[in-house]
Amino acid sequence: MQFALPDRYVATSRPAGPGLGWRITSASIAFAAVTLAVVLFILRHNAPDIVQFSAASTLLGIIILLHARFLRISRSHFLATSHSLESRDREFRSVFDFAVDAILVLDDQMICREANCSASKFFGVGREQLVGRSISVFETDRAELSNAWKRLLAGTEERGKLEMIRADGTKIAAEFTATANMLPGRHLLMLHDMTQRLQAHEVKSQSLIVTKAALREANALRSATFALTQSLHLNPVLDSLLITLRSLIPYETAQVLLLETPTRLFLAREVSGDLGRTPHWPEILDSAEFPALQGALAPGEGLLIRDTQLDDAWTGFAQTYGARSWLGVPLFARDQVIGLLGVMHAQPEQFTAEHLRLAGCLAIPATVAIENARLYERAEIYSAELEKRLADVRRMEQALKLREDWRGQREVN
Repeated sequence: MQFALPDRYVATSRPAGPGLGWRITSASIAFAAVTLAVVLFILRHNAPDIVQFSAASTLLGIIILLHARFLRISRSHFLATSHSLESRDREFRSVFDFAVDAILVLDDQMICREANCSASKFFGVGREQLVGRSISVFETDRAELSNAWKRLLAGTEERGKLEMIRADGTKIAAEFTATANMLPGRHLLMLHDMTQRLQAHEVKSQSLIVTKAALREANALRSATFALTQSLHLNPVLDSLLITLRSLIPYETAQVLLLETPTRLFLAREVSGDLGRTPHWPEILDSAEFPALQGALAPGEGLLIRDTQLDDAWTGFAQTYGARSWLGVPLFARDQVIGLLGVMHAQPEQFTAEHLRLAGCLAIPATVAIENARLYERAEIYSAELEKRLADVRRMEQALKLREDWRGQREVN
């Protein structure tokens, strides 16, 4: 691990190696040899007794041998310790260099003194541009970082979240863990990029929102379909349709217009979302006079007008009926348009394409219910007519029978 700036506090383990042990052993042996020579010289000149000289020489030799043995054992322990320290240093260095999270060593002024490879990737700069630079330049909210740094220096550990900014301007949401004074005046900072996790969480939240909206829509459509099938009379069917539509679209006024001729529409039902407001649409409309109605009746998804005052197709209609937002969807039965479902609002930009889609979904069961109600009403009319004719036939039969009885009595008399 090499450092861009010399730091006497942050350094790696550098054992002296085998050479130092050999130098110590050699120096000790040389010192013992010199000492032995000096002693022998003194004894030889001052003590002519050969026995004393031999005893001193033997004792000194034993001492030298013991010292040499001790130095050899010490050297073995030294080499083992050096090897262990080198292995441990390689382990720590590999953990530091190849850690997934960004790891930085900072001084009291938040100046980076050391950084691993992940830190360079995290901030989008080279290591030589990161070391010796304050990390505050990468924080979007420096006041928040300063407060967190003060709390760290006052304590021993700090955890939290920060929003950092890369060299290219990209913002990164990060979780941090900081430890104060791992060495005197040196602090350890670990940063974990949680941007992808937050994005995944946001996607999940959006998916949940869409799922819940789809569930509400499905429940509303199911309830609408059920409500539309509860009655075979047209007015209750249309009331159920407009009430259900109110739960899906925030309208002020809604209408069901049914076709009498290819262009002539009559108002079958109208309801106002504002209870204090009186519906005001005319009973009969000619779509030929209003391009907006013609566009809504054309085959397709319907027509959405976000602001009627900015749409040429609504010219004259807005002034007449006071609508600023309007959407209409056609009612199809047997591949033919039988009418129009329309909603309006006095304020612009109240309806969206999603509202148009929901109205189109509701128009499908509504058309079936309207057709069934109309068929039932026709059947009731035909049934009443048939009952009337059957009653007339019964009366005629009774009259003929009475006449025949009268003739029979006359013939008997």
